[in-house]
Amino acid sequence: MRHALLLPLLLTASCADAQSIHDRIYQPHSTPLTVAGLPPGAALDRVRTADGLLLGGVEVAGAADKPVLLVFHGNAGSADRSVAWFAPLVADGYGVVAAEYRGYSANPGRPDAKGLAADADAFYARARALAGTRRVIVVGHSLGGGVAFGLATRQRLDALVTVGTFTRLRDMAPKIARAFVPNDYDNLAAVPGLDEPYFLVHGTADDTVPAALGNTLHAAAAKAHKAGASFVVAGGGHRPDGAVMAAVIDAVAASVAGTAAPALPAGVTMYPFQR
Repeated sequence: MRHALLLPLLLTASCADAQSIHDRIYQPHSTPLTVAGLPPGAALDRVRTADGLLLGGVEVAGAADKPVLLVFHGNAGSADRSVAWFAPLVADGYGVVAAEYRGYSANPGRPDAKGLAADADAFYARARALAGTRRVIVVGHSLGGGVAFGLATRQRLDALVTVGTFTRLRDMAPKIARAFVPNDYDNLAAVPGLDEPYFLVHGTADDTVPAALGNTLHAAAAKAHKAGASFVVAGGGHRPDGAVMAAVIDAVAASVAGTAAPALPAGVTMYPFQR
């Protein structure tokens, strides 16, 4: 999400209207997706949603012995930038399906919570088809974490990872304005119902989604006795760099596979939900 996703969402409640709120939540780029400059093997893909939209995304098949990442970006991101973010993992053989939302990157439609849920379902089907017998690790960044949480309520995933994700969309707005914000993406309420391993990543210096919201998600997962862990990135911002994310995803993949976890970089600490 751009610096300040919803902190300036409403300057005052009296000037709020549905369109201005929508335009703060969803900030799509109109530039079509491209694979120029992306890792070798990156290709444009197409999926059709249940409501009939044909959406473009980006994918990399990856190696037969590596998981596939299904990535949902934040409110101002794009699928091609998602692949670039995970370039170190692509180089190591991971497959990637980078979802692109309706209304983004020249895709048809207008983004909203219901529509992005349909988009997530379509790209999940694509990721499962690409993966075959491999695991699919679903990764949601910022607003994309809300999309990923929603998918987890409809599908049993191999693993769910959220990065810099909030508790509820309304928690990102000033208290005086929360009544005007849609009651969408209630991630905190979704945590107790998760039936897959859950991992969350948060930087202590995140100036978009406060680290305190990540702490709240961690506490909810611990209270509900969920499998998984938090990865805290000391001094990390809203979008940890690709090398950090590569190490975290390797640790997630090892945990899900039941193999020895690799060492984490300095400044990254894992806190299991169950200790």
